[in-house]
Amino acid sequence: MDSPHDELALYERAIEGLELCIGELHDQAVRVADEYMKFVDSVEAKSTGWESRSALQLSCTKKGNHLDLKWTGIKWFGPRNARTSLRMKIQRNAETLAYTQDKLKPYAKEWEISSVLAAEEKLQVIRRKGKHIVKAIISVRNAIKMAKARGGSLPEESDETSVQDD
Repeated sequence: MDSPHDELALYERAIEGLELCIGELHDQAVRVADEYMKFVDSVEAKSTGWESRSALQLSCTKKGNHLDLKWTGIKWFGPRNARTSLRMKIQRNAETLAYTQDKLKPYAKEWEISSVLAAEEKLQVIRRKGKHIVKAIISVRNAIKMAKARGGSLPEESDETSVQDD
């Protein structure tokens, strides 16, 4: 790199590119959610009564570089003419970043479970990609800190300090 500013500018462009990737993942998640909701709306339009309505909500939000793609269960209480809803957090597997069928099934209606699982399969991939991209952003930010601490440039390797394979 010719100057310390070139190196820092390169890192900044890398972060901008990674942030664009986060935005694209959010757009993909919104398309998955829209597709799922279109299916739910079409089925619910044909049915009558609250008993046949979905008790799952899917939300896709982005705050900074954080994607929050989550399912929420809905439980209804009270008499028929004065029902109130309570939103229930559904636990996600911390390792796989996925909601399992066992956790979603209590809230999903029989007519929607296959659609819910198909949407969740797509969302899990998006969550995992997002996690890796956020880690990459953190790594680049750490590289920026190191570059600034060293005056913005990396030391040049000389023949004496480079590692050679014999």
